[in-house]
Amino acid sequence: MNLRLLLPGLAAGVSIGILIFLLKMTQSVDSDLHQARLDNLRAVNNLDVELNRGFTQTRASSIADSAGDRSRITQQLGEALDRLEKGPQALTGLSAELDTALQAFYETVESKFGLGFDFEARNSILTQRLIAGLDAVPVRVNALLAATAPERRDEVVELSDQLKSEVINFGVTPSPINIASINQLLDKLDAAAEGQGEAYKTAASELRGKVVEVIADKTELVDKLKDFLNRPTGPQLQTVEAAYSRWYQGEVAIANQYRLYLAAFAGTLLLVLGYLGLRLRRSYAELDRANAGLASANEHLEEQVQLRTNDLSVALDDLSSTMKNLRESQAQLVQSEKMASLGQMVAGVAHEINTPLGYARSNAEIVRNSLGDIRELCGAQDRVLSLMTAANASDEEVAEAMAVAEERRQSVPAAELMEDLDSLLRDTDHGLAQIAELVSSLKDFSRVDRSRADLFDINAGIDSALKICNNQIKHRVAVERLFGDTPQIECSPSQLNQVFLNLFTNAAQAIDGEGLITVMTGAEPGGVYVKITDSGSGMSEEVQRRIFEPFFTTKPVGKGTGLGLSIVFRIIEEHGGRIEVESTPGIGSCFTIHLPLRQPRSDAGERLAA
Repeated sequence: MNLRLLLPGLAAGVSIGILIFLLKMTQSVDSDLHQARLDNLRAVNNLDVELNRGFTQTRASSIADSAGDRSRITQQLGEALDRLEKGPQALTGLSAELDTALQAFYETVESKFGLGFDFEARNSILTQRLIAGLDAVPVRVNALLAATAPERRDEVVELSDQLKSEVINFGVTPSPINIASINQLLDKLDAAAEGQGEAYKTAASELRGKVVEVIADKTELVDKLKDFLNRPTGPQLQTVEAAYSRWYQGEVAIANQYRLYLAAFAGTLLLVLGYLGLRLRRSYAELDRANAGLASANEHLEEQVQLRTNDLSVALDDLSSTMKNLRESQAQLVQSEKMASLGQMVAGVAHEINTPLGYARSNAEIVRNSLGDIRELCGAQDRVLSLMTAANASDEEVAEAMAVAEERRQSVPAAELMEDLDSLLRDTDHGLAQIAELVSSLKDFSRVDRSRADLFDINAGIDSALKICNNQIKHRVAVERLFGDTPQIECSPSQLNQVFLNLFTNAAQAIDGEGLITVMTGAEPGGVYVKITDSGSGMSEEVQRRIFEPFFTTKPVGKGTGLGLSIVFRIIEEHGGRIEVESTPGIGSCFTIHLPLRQPRSDAGERLAA
């Protein structure tokens, strides 16, 4: 029977899965993305052509400054290449043929960029040298003419003018013909040195050297530009576009094939659904007849159900009223336990405050008495200064006043007195700091928390609780703190402070005479833990089983309500944690609390009914 119910659902799920798969395969071709990829390929090609044109412009004039345009085009070309490699328009990974063509194109573009950067670096240097060389040629020509004998000056002038013209033409549009003409003119100038002095030969040699430098610099620029322009990026980009077009046509063919599959499957599915519709129609007719019979029977059943419902509603109201009374009673008992704890806490805090307050008042009285001596000394010294600056004061009055001031100074040891006053004020400040620390701890304990979403430092909370109950444990119980590196947790700080105070109070009361309380904290997966161990009298297994029950206590009548550990258990449980107890009679007890780092969101903002 279960299999018969499962098969229709399974068949429907498989049919929907096949339908989704076929529909997805028919939509595998995105025409907009295809057009965007083609546009990006054409943009790469146009930018490559524009970059070639930008570098070619350097052939028109060696002093043309188109470096800014070339830098802009190079940046745009780099961005277009990035779109080919990554992002929604990327071509990488579409097919092995396309990846091979892309890899070859990327390697060529990378080498072309390297040649372009090398050309830019050398272009500035070589252009400056070329300009300097072109400017130096006329100077060398003039020096040559100055060293030429008068009878051959006309010949040398004609050759020099031709040489300058050829050098300038070579600097603008270099060609092998220019180089041949320049060399022939230089040779003729060297031949004209026959019968002339050494000055002519030296000038001719320097002219040849400068012309050779111009030819070498311009030739290097032209060679680098040719090497850059000969990179086959255009044909390779056409290969990439052809490979991408073949991949796209293949995807279109696959999508068309799946459209045929989808049409055939949809037709079959419609036939099956039509058959199932007829079957369902017959089934609904039979169900209608059965429902008519059930409706008649349900009329009597509804009357019986209504009677039972009324009885249950009355019983539920009674139970709700009883639960409300129990909750009110529990709240009153919890409040009584809080007030009892608060009374003990206030008594201990009052004693702890009175001690530093007493010696602070005593120190203030000593300071007040010492200020009288200082005031008399200052008055005597002020009288001396007044008499010394007064025009009508006699020497006897000044001497008398100085004697009185000296007597006062000797009777008041200033250095020793100031040191004593400073020590008294430090002691007073220390006492007031202790009082402030106790008041801060008391404030943390008595604060009203509106939610369990406050962040709380467990170690700081334990320190505050220990300060509050210090009056019960000092002079007889030592406290060993083994605090670990714990993260802050979400909780109600005042409630956890109440937990720690109850556990520390119970541990101190369980120790007869001197003893030790060890507090250990640490982090654990998903939360923190607190372990409080005492060297008290311990508990039996029976007591351990009932220790968290309300109104259960092992203390004498009138010494406890039996609600302390019950409240502790409830607070820890409401925070999503747990508390464990281990105890051995005659050795001591150990309470371990586990708390989560974060409260569930549904509880994080709940109002507390403390």
